[in-house]
Amino acid sequence: MDLPDPNTIATEPILHPREPLSEARLARFEEYVAAFRPAFHRADQLLRFRAYVRGLLEPTERKNVEAIAAAASRVMMVESNLAQALQHFVSHSPWDAGRLFVAIRQHNAAVRRDPDAVWVVHDGVFAKKGRHSVGVQRQFARSVGRKINCQVGVFVSQVGPAGYFPLAARLYLPASWLRENADAAEKGLPADDRHPATKVELALRLLDELRGEGNAPLPITGEPGYIAATDFNDGLATRGLAAREDRSEQLAEALRRFDWLKNELGLDHFEGRAWHGWHHHVGLVFAAYGFLSSEKASPDRPPFRSSAASPL
Repeated sequence: MDLPDPNTIATEPILHPREPLSEARLARFEEYVAAFRPAFHRADQLLRFRAYVRGLLEPTERKNVEAIAAAASRVMMVESNLAQALQHFVSHSPWDAGRLFVAIRQHNAAVRRDPDAVWVVHDGVFAKKGRHSVGVQRQFARSVGRKINCQVGVFVSQVGPAGYFPLAARLYLPASWLRENADAAEKGLPADDRHPATKVELALRLLDELRGEGNAPLPITGEPGYIAATDFNDGLATRGLAAREDRSEQLAEALRRFDWLKNELGLDHFEGRAWHGWHHHVGLVFAAYGFLSSEKASPDRPPFRSSAASPL
């Protein structure tokens, strides 16, 4: 398994020719996968989680389901018709993405322990050509500074001396989209998500999730659309928190590493249309990144460079 190197700066190639898979690294990957057994109800779900994450870690140009299945099939024993099985797993299988997000955060708690880190709140923009995917409409995309046809997610990441760690995500559904797609929302969305919520409200919910798991609240920063918003600051104040405007370096690092996740681990390559599929795929990409994080000091792989460009 040739692990993509998240330390490589954006101007350098990140995916390299495949290296021989060491027995030690294979054993660590299997141990990593086994740790997520409680996040799934069935054994077949865990097996498909294993194949999907392994496929994400392999060097492929485009990480849609077909490419992920093909990559996994080249390096491990898999079930027949894996692409079809993974398509069902990510888009339709009834497992809870929220449980996976929690499991990833808990599993990587020791790796990301960093009292000098900050939580960074930012948008994640996913440009789309059609209008059939959940939440897609022409809307303002902060990362490009104009309106485009896209999905927008709200993300919380951790950035500090120990590295970069994606923590939580939620797809934003514009009120106009919910009005225009009421029938689809009724059939395809969880009950709590059928009512409009602003990006600020979603961000505060994600921060509540992190604090509710016993994470000591870290300083909070983010894109200006959040930290300059009165309702965001009021929401933080009621929680005994405050936004920091003096953390531009951490914000820039979070956005740069988020682009790395989109382009190199396939965060932006999901072609499904459903709410659950979007959150499933994001959780699986976070899980793949979690394995990279856990590998940073493995004995048969030199530690990742601890530079400003490194997410680890």
